[in-house]
Parts: sequence; C-alpha cells; structure tokens
Amino acid sequence: MFKNLVIRLIFTAGVFFPSFSGGSVATPLLQVQNPNAYPEADKNGDYRIVNGNSGVMPWVWEAVDPEGLNVRCQDRTGQSNRLDMLELPVDRVMPTGERFDTVGISLDRRGKPWLWVGSHSMSSTRCWVRANTNYVRPIQRINRNL
Repeated sequence: MFKNLVIRLIFTAGVFFPSFSGGSVATPLLQVQNPNAYPEADKNGDYRIVNGNSGVMPWVWEAVDPEGLNVRCQDRTGQSNRLDMLELPVDRVMPTGERFDTVGISLDRRGKPWLWVGSHSMSSTRCWVRANTNYVRPIQRINRNL
C-alpha cells in the first residue's frame, strides 16, 4: 500500500497558480495526485480537470488552431505576478500540430481556463495558452510517478 502511495506522488515544487482575487497560491512540495485526472471540454469547448484535486494535471497537448496558437508570456522579473493572462502580450505563435507539456489548468479573471506551457516552475518566464477545443487538444498524461 505504501508503495502505491509513493508511486502516486509527483513533484510540484514551486508551482504557483495565480489567484486573481488577491495573491498566489503555492502547491505543496509533494502532492498526492489522482492518476485518473484528465482534461474534458464543456459545452463551450473549455477544458476542465475531471477527477482532479487541484489545478495540477501534467499532460502533453497539441496546438490545433489552424492559424497557429497565440502564446502569451510573462517575464516574472519585470512584470507583476498578479497580471491576468489576457493582459499579457503575445510572445509567439505556436504552429498547428506542435506538441507541448503543461503542468495544469488555471483560470483567468473571467473564469476561462488557460494552460501553463512548460514544466519549469523556477523559470523567470511563464507562458500561457487558452485551454479550449478551438485551440488545443490533449494527447496523453505525463507519467511523473516516483
């Protein structure tokens, strides 16, 4: 039983999810993550986490927007961590078909879901893409078991 618990632990050290009502929320150093968590789109095409117990859900996604996917980035050394994803400038356009890792889904001030592109929480740059069926699709869960 202990072995199964250890296998389900994932590292989420330093992962911060913005709380646009007034601060940031840090996830614990080690967190028991439900291995059955998966993304699912609602009737508007917005993805949410099913069977998840937090915003953490490591998955590989693919850009499906035929015009390319806008990637909005935040330079955390020069910009406030309280900026909403919508306020961030478009840093680049990801080509259709490109795959990328995410650590989870976060909501903007309107309640719309965004994917945090990448997996390095200690980076000085944090990038986001809209988590909607018009722009992305989930490919597979990233196995980060110990």
